[in-house]
Amino acid sequence: MKLLSAVFPVVPGDPEHNVTTMIEVMDQNPADVYLFPAFAVTGVTCGMLFAYKSFIEASDRALDRLCDYSAEKGITLVTSADQIGNMYIKNGELGRKNEFEICGRSVIISADGSGDGDVILLPTAMAGYPCLSADVTELCQKISSAKNCLFAVANPGFGEAVSDGVYQGFCGIYRNGRTVDFALQDKPDVILSYYDEENPSEGWESVRRPHADLRIPYYGKNDPKKYLGELFRLQVQALYTRIQSSHMQYVAINVSGGLDSTLALMVTYEAMKMAKLPLDHIIAMTLPCFGTGKRTYTNAHILMEEVGATVHEIDIKSAVTDHLKTIGHDGETADITYENAQARERTQILFDMANRYNALAVGTGDLSEAALGFCTFAGDTLSHYNVNASVPKTLIKDLVNLLAKRYGGRLGESLADVAATDISPELKQAQKTEDILGPYLLHDFIIYYYSKHRLERDELFQYMMATFDEYDEETIVKTLDTFFRRFSIARFKRNSMGEGAQIIGLKLPYIPTDVVL
Repeated sequence: MKLLSAVFPVVPGDPEHNVTTMIEVMDQNPADVYLFPAFAVTGVTCGMLFAYKSFIEASDRALDRLCDYSAEKGITLVTSADQIGNMYIKNGELGRKNEFEICGRSVIISADGSGDGDVILLPTAMAGYPCLSADVTELCQKISSAKNCLFAVANPGFGEAVSDGVYQGFCGIYRNGRTVDFALQDKPDVILSYYDEENPSEGWESVRRPHADLRIPYYGKNDPKKYLGELFRLQVQALYTRIQSSHMQYVAINVSGGLDSTLALMVTYEAMKMAKLPLDHIIAMTLPCFGTGKRTYTNAHILMEEVGATVHEIDIKSAVTDHLKTIGHDGETADITYENAQARERTQILFDMANRYNALAVGTGDLSEAALGFCTFAGDTLSHYNVNASVPKTLIKDLVNLLAKRYGGRLGESLADVAATDISPELKQAQKTEDILGPYLLHDFIIYYYSKHRLERDELFQYMMATFDEYDEETIVKTLDTFFRRFSIARFKRNSMGEGAQIIGLKLPYIPTDVVL
């Protein structure tokens, strides 16, 4: 028996196109059984399209084409579809059962690896997070070893919509606890995993996991470099997909020389390269004002120049001063109005410049800021698409450091300097965010366990005391106080935020603004 697991760049909502691609894959790669991801015919991210008669009919016509192809070629293919579930097409017939026989082998189609057969196939559709493929590989190796069987998986990737999440494409085949073949979709191409019973591969060893850093739970059992590399790739994939689907040729981004905008700029740089668009179509703006420091100002210019962006420096001091005067502010008292006026002016310029170039306005705000409400309503909460929306500050800093080593040269030196700079919105002189909020390392720890594991305050306190030797009890209590007070009142800000995909496997819990924690 010859088995092929395949993933291709899907076009959500276009069954005819997807079936044409599936047939091309099968024509070019002879096999007895083909495994495609779940919803390969339609794409999984079609939303309410699945409820419309015309779309259901288009999907049925596409399935009829696959049945005709199967009858003509004498092949079997496996996927799943809305209103059908897991299915196989064998010799032109569509089967809705989870079991069939081929080449003298019993085959099970399973959503979770359960069931007993010589071959187990998983057509999946899991939203991505860093090292998802490693988690799945570990599971598949264990199941194939325990059941002494051939095991295959296929998960969708490029092409799926990125409003809520990013699908990480991968396919793998496993046998008796070892990986026969595995492919990760790191660019918008077809990927394949292949098994030939007459020429079986020795396979790879089981997944090995490094020792975990308990202070940064996002890494879990994974190597931080691998985790961060996949996190960055998912961010790039998300922005690339949005650029492609919007048909825009330009992107606009504000660059301050701080952590968040630096990472967003590097994501934009790689997404534009992936989309094969000119790098000078990155409309990058630095907007100095009252609190802008020389260090961040210099780094902003280096970063924009090194990635080949079209650079705009727009000093906003006079515009903000005039605005403050118009509303009766003295222009000197560094209060919340003084600060937010700067943030909103920068956002207005971002959108106006995006209009000027017909560009996609890229957001830069991160998960930590959203959780704590350390952002300006109708200011940096707004963008057309935010690539950092689900990434906490701790991971952003680690990722910028990793990118500094990856790129090297003048760009790498600037990236490293950004990571070494005190975190600050620079809305007034000598402002340091962690002096106001407390350590981001603690806040991001709270965010993880409060959001993913639903730990409550007392449990969080005990866990933090046991985990952090570098912080005393007073600091931990104060940070917990700050988090819960700010998280509770910041819901209205999170409600106003633009789209950004969830890519780390957790979401902030929804608690209405009027519920006081």
